[in-house]
Amino acid sequence: MATSVRYGHREGPGKGRELPLMANQYFHRLGGHFVKIREGNATLCATGDNVVAGWAVTPKQTSGKESWKGGGKEVDSVFVIYGLEDVFELPVLEKNASLAASWIGQGAGLVTSGATHAMKQYAKIGGSVTASPVSIVDVDVTAKTVFVKIKPSKRQAI
Repeated sequence: MATSVRYGHREGPGKGRELPLMANQYFHRLGGHFVKIREGNATLCATGDNVVAGWAVTPKQTSGKESWKGGGKEVDSVFVIYGLEDVFELPVLEKNASLAASWIGQGAGLVTSGATHAMKQYAKIGGSVTASPVSIVDVDVTAKTVFVKIKPSKRQAI
């Protein structure tokens, strides 16, 4: 039987708060859910973003999709875990570097790939990372995932 990686909060107290969500945000079940605050609302961190407010805990995916779209006609909100001691797991985009234990202690960037329901957020490692709001604390080479913490200097106040 095939197993499926469950991305998201892995360890730590998981303290957070409900935040309103920017319109038309997509959260793929096989991607990261790091968000930042823009205009008072949570929005998925995009490629190159250098601050993180926390990790959005989202409802189940939309029927027939592998993601959840929030912020449509209704005003949606998400629970955002923002603790600096919390650890989160997300997939790695390995274009310029291979994932190995040597990445522990290094910073990682956040990138998004795809559009609408196919959009996924990944950790980016390697030579061309200019913004690295999270630090790698562990790796799973087989599953191609990293375990990260939000860098204190990059945590956006909520």
